[in-house]
This record gives sequence, structure tokens and C-alpha cells, in this order.
Amino acid sequence: MSTLDLGQIERQAWQSYHEDGLMDIAFGSLLLFVYVGSTADRFHWGAIVALLLVGPALALAKRMVTAPRLGRVEFSTARKGRKRRVVLFIAAAVAASTLIPLVLGGDEWLRSHTTFVSVGLGVLVFTVFAAIAFWLDLRRMYGVGVLFGGAFTSAELLDTPLPMLIAGSIVALSGAARLIIFLRRYPRASVGNGPR
Repeated sequence: MSTLDLGQIERQAWQSYHEDGLMDIAFGSLLLFVYVGSTADRFHWGAIVALLLVGPALALAKRMVTAPRLGRVEFSTARKGRKRRVVLFIAAAVAASTLIPLVLGGDEWLRSHTTFVSVGLGVLVFTVFAAIAFWLDLRRMYGVGVLFGGAFTSAELLDTPLPMLIAGSIVALSGAARLIIFLRRYPRASVGNGPR
């Protein structure tokens, strides 16, 4: 008699739920918004608003695109706890990246330690995505972290936001490709056989 591995089944369901590429599109869009905000002052506030809307837009897209195809899944408390840890870690990383330069001396300190700050920023960005990859069990986020961390470091060292445009486009387009494959693999359920 075979034994069901419920943990493995949940892991497979979780990974299937994130095959839609929507998270990749969201992260790619985030970096593109950062690029737009850093290149055009008149779009600065628009970019900030867009950044704030990415999270709700991702949640809405999941509800509109993913749930009707895979059904609504109630994941374990442990996996929900991992999601909370990711949110808290990202909040702590953002707070640290804002407060540390202020404590060390503000803009003057930043200008006198350009290389250190550039590399440190890239490492911080990669660490955030590594945490996402580890806690959410999404290995491709390690690659996104390498791209984004390299983009931030390169943009600072070269004094151009172009690396952000390149990295953001790569991630967003790969997410779009994943979404197309997902839509073909999981056609929308008919009205009579809607999501559970």
C-alpha cells in the first residue's frame, strides 16, 4: 500500500500555483518603474504610485488568472508563516537600506563611499530575493536576485540606470513567456466546472 507524502503534494501545488509567471512580471515591472522614476523627474511620483500598486495588482491577477484555472488552494499554516517572514524581511531590508546611510552620515557619506555602497546595495537586493527563493521555495528567484543585484550595483558604479532597464525587461519578458505557457497548459474552467 502506497503512502501519500502530503508535504510533497502541497509543495507541488504551491509551485504549480506560481508557474503563471505573474510574480516575475510584477518584479520586472517594479524595476522598470524604478528605471522610469530615475530617468524622468516628471514621472517620479507616477513611478512611486506604480510601485505601491504592484502588490495589489499581483494579488488581483492571481485571483483573476490563476485561481480560475487551478482552483483556490488553502495552504498549511507553516507555508503561510513563510510568506509572513518574507514580508517582514523585505520591510526590514528596506528600512535598513534607508536608515543605515542616514546614521553613517547621509548623502556626504554615500558620495565618499560609492563603491562600497554600490556593492552593498547589490548584495542587499540579492539577499532579499534569496530569502524569497528559500522561504517561498521558488528557486528561480535566486536568478532574479543575481540579475537585480547586479543591475543595482552596475547602475550605481556606471552612474546610469540602463542596467535596471535591461534586468527588469529580462525578468518581465520571461514572466510573460511563463504566463503564455501557463494559459495554454491550464485553460480556464468552464462555467459548470468552476474553481473549487
